[in-house]
Amino acid sequence: MRNEERGGGGRRADGGRSRLRIVIISSELTPYSKSGGLADVASKLSISLSQMGHRVMTVAPAYKWYEGAVGTDVRRTFTLYGGGHDVHYLHQWCPTDPREDGDPKMGVDRIFVQNANAFERAGMYGDPGGHDYFDNLFRFALFSWAALEGRGKREKRGGGGGGGKDEGRKEGGRGGEGRTRRRRMEKDEEEEEEEGNKASGLADNSYYDNYKWVFPPQERGDGGVVDDGECAKLLLGGINMADRVVTVSPSYKEEIMTDGGGWGLQHNVRARSDRLDGILNGIDTEEWDPETSKALPAQFSKSDLSGKAICKEKLQEALGLQKNPNAPIIAFIGRLAPQKGIDVLQECFHWLMGGDDQGVLGDAQLIMMGNGQAEYANFMRAAEGQYKGRICGYVGFSSEMEQRIIAGADILIMPSRYEPCGLPQMYAQRYGTIPVVHATGGLKDSVQQFEWREGGETVGTGWKFGNCDANGLKWGLWNALEIYKKKPEVWDNLRKRCMEQDFSWIASAKKYIQLMEWATMDPPKHEPWPFR
Repeated sequence: MRNEERGGGGRRADGGRSRLRIVIISSELTPYSKSGGLADVASKLSISLSQMGHRVMTVAPAYKWYEGAVGTDVRRTFTLYGGGHDVHYLHQWCPTDPREDGDPKMGVDRIFVQNANAFERAGMYGDPGGHDYFDNLFRFALFSWAALEGRGKREKRGGGGGGGKDEGRKEGGRGGEGRTRRRRMEKDEEEEEEEGNKASGLADNSYYDNYKWVFPPQERGDGGVVDDGECAKLLLGGINMADRVVTVSPSYKEEIMTDGGGWGLQHNVRARSDRLDGILNGIDTEEWDPETSKALPAQFSKSDLSGKAICKEKLQEALGLQKNPNAPIIAFIGRLAPQKGIDVLQECFHWLMGGDDQGVLGDAQLIMMGNGQAEYANFMRAAEGQYKGRICGYVGFSSEMEQRIIAGADILIMPSRYEPCGLPQMYAQRYGTIPVVHATGGLKDSVQQFEWREGGETVGTGWKFGNCDANGLKWGLWNALEIYKKKPEVWDNLRKRCMEQDFSWIASAKKYIQLMEWATMDPPKHEPWPFR
């Protein structure tokens, strides 16, 4: 990223700020490739930045040939792991001005790095059985190097160019830290060490200390008897070497500096605290618009919620739930893994289905949708069988069904143990569905705690519980259901307050621009060193 005015001839953007040239490098990008929120962030942020007047390019792997992408005459060969690997650059111009007579120069240059052997596989990161590819270090070292070399490889039409890097990571492992054992070959130690670094484009051990990680003996496979525990942790290198480090929510920024939330890297993160920031992700408010979405059986708005009642009726019909307009529908949508708290829900779903002496519980309906670990998929199927007509266990995922569930539900629960940002809680508020969440990361930042004030006034947009356990989830659900059942006027006001929240990407993009401007003012963390 750089300030174009420094080179002369730049114009102003975003209310008088300098026009920047920004490159976002990501391993996935909506709508071309997606496994999670990273793809949406890279795509939607790039669009918002371009709409603010900045010149923007994205670079992503070509996991296949994407419709509309055009091959360029730019080809490069990179030497990794002792061999030459050819890369071809594809290009697509993505107009972003939403007006019919909009500016044809407003848009994003989409650059795709093509190498069939490295990227065109059954899965982006692993095989369909869930096993990571053994050569992921090679694949994404090649991609990263090609992406840095590919800046400015664009057609005449559109923007692009510049430096800067918005480094993404896939979820998994210990917080997605991207660690790999150093390459072992049948060579002596000196040759082995040199080869291991050259394989990633770094010769002479350059910067190796910045991403070297040594596991404690108790975490090694043999207890540290022979295994020296040494590996390369790529996220560590990013934290140590980046000019700025940014997380996807302010609260997650604070959490990764703690012993409980740092996954062993808390000391490294604390060391960068003067250049550490947290910016809450946004959502696509055009795609998630209850007044226009074609995925919904009826549209609605905060001034007319009648369409939401139709969405609820059609959802009950589609998922085999009892048709009861007064029964509160509670939804869980997420990956079936302990991180998302599906096991916490498993502990208390019988309580939710039961009754109580205060008339709060008793007729609630529960929808659970997601993919993941087999044990939790089996739990969802069994729960549906136990409470036929009151529970739906939807094993799988559909983006259209996600919209229909969130629109038709009354409450969305997210008992995640940790959540860097999270998007469903924002979608829910946009659709007048009340979030009940564990107060962590982006959930803590995007949900305002419901409270009573003097004179009967209420504030807040949902409920946040502090302990991620069955009792915490029960507390949040019981309080939400009590308002739903006993104070319908308060509930309607709560819904409208949720729908007034601004989770647009423009608000987040403005903060990223400020961050980039700060980065241009500061001296670089490391002086550039040319790859060979």
